[in-house]
Amino acid sequence: MIPEEVKEEFKKALETDKTKVWAGANQTMRKIHSGKAKIVLIAEDADPPALVTPIAQEVKIKKIAHYFGTKIEIAKAAGCPRPAAAAILLK
Repeated sequence: MIPEEVKEEFKKALETDKTKVWAGANQTMRKIHSGKAKIVLIAEDADPPALVTPIAQEVKIKKIAHYFGTKIEIAKAAGCPRPAAAAILLK
């Protein structure tokens, strides 16, 4: 479950600068590699699970704040119209 304060942080970012929030596994991984990640959301119900495994490994290695939730929770937090396997909030 994604903490309410994290959801609020994503909401504030969407209201002020939509380019600070990205949804989708590929976009999330690109932004992690660019070194701009602040918070990462990872779907615990991603199908297949291997889709988000590299993201989970990378955030642990780089010590980036990360939380697990459902694809629906992540989509809501990121302002995405469809379920998302991952989302990221940039610095």
